[in-house]
Amino acid sequence: MRNALYIQSGGPTAVINCSAAGVIRECQELLEKGDKLYASLHGIDGLLHDHLYDCTDMDEMQLLRLRNTPSMAFGSCRYTVREDTEEDYDRILATLKKYQIYYIFINGGNGSVAAGHRLCEHLKKAGYPCCLMVIPKTVDNDIAIVDHAPGFPSAARHTVITISELVHDMYTYDTDLIMAVEVMGRNTGYLAAAAAAAGKTGWGPDLIYVPEVVFDPEQFVNDVAQVIQKKGKCFAVVAEGVKTADGRYLFEDTTVNKADDPSKNMGGITPYLNHLLRKHFICKIRCIDLGLMQRCGAHDASEIDKTEAQQLGSEAVKRAFAGESGKMVTLTRISSSPYRTEIQTLDLEQVADVERVMDLSYLEDNRHQIKEAYMDYILPLIGDLPEYVELDGISH
Repeated sequence: MRNALYIQSGGPTAVINCSAAGVIRECQELLEKGDKLYASLHGIDGLLHDHLYDCTDMDEMQLLRLRNTPSMAFGSCRYTVREDTEEDYDRILATLKKYQIYYIFINGGNGSVAAGHRLCEHLKKAGYPCCLMVIPKTVDNDIAIVDHAPGFPSAARHTVITISELVHDMYTYDTDLIMAVEVMGRNTGYLAAAAAAAGKTGWGPDLIYVPEVVFDPEQFVNDVAQVIQKKGKCFAVVAEGVKTADGRYLFEDTTVNKADDPSKNMGGITPYLNHLLRKHFICKIRCIDLGLMQRCGAHDASEIDKTEAQQLGSEAVKRAFAGESGKMVTLTRISSSPYRTEIQTLDLEQVADVERVMDLSYLEDNRHQIKEAYMDYILPLIGDLPEYVELDGISH
């Protein structure tokens, strides 16, 4: 028998289950009669502990609902397979042999690409025959070489729409007000930069801060003050991964986060921003963390993202059944207008342990505003934006 295994890995996205649907549907077409497709429950943990779910016979209604289900239907974990001992790999190999797994599909981000590469190499050394393919997903858009990966467009769309709504809220009252919004982005600013697209609705942020540029608290306060002096209001977007000149994340400031262990708390910079702004301004201040909805908000997911996620899942299966292994399926952009892509593959060793950062050419010289060139990149991914009323004689 040549059974297949699907693994969701890393953090959730709004469309990872679309990739799952693509894998399941294609396996139903290509598996021989009697062969099975299993999903590992809670990522690699299911493989280690023999917790597999038979999804071979999921019907069309289940697949449709799976495609619209947020987060990760089969679960994930934060466990990293140990490299200092063979124990974990021996347990994985035992499960693969027990279920006669020949095809392996890992759906994840940077860490999952690296883990998939290590697993592929280990299975080769062990002489275990299988075809292993990685299906990318990301919220941060930090997978190297590719134009983008599923998950990022939906996170960007959610961020853009939510920020345009918050800017509307900010102008409800004719009083001075500062809003600072924290968005995801550990080491790359693609998601924070996407917030600039809210301006296409006529209601966008004034300032954007990305991890690729050192965050200077004093300059941040001055930037906000200049906008307040001009407009009476200021809306700033700050990526969770920005660092000060000494290389420290904002959430590592123990004067604000005394009870937290900074080493375990990526993000959470909202208390810092609130503390900093209240030291320097007496007007109303609202600091908001967009939180987990950025990665699991399926209600406003990008339709292009959902389609591409499913296509990559399907294509990974086709290529594995054609004999390819040790590769990641990717999207290469052919044009932005009209938007066209093609699916290609990359060797896992090309992508593993390489993190992508945002091209600084997308930033204006002042480093806290985004150039129009970035709109050419992001707008085709997020889809049509809401259109709001503009009243004559009323400005913001």
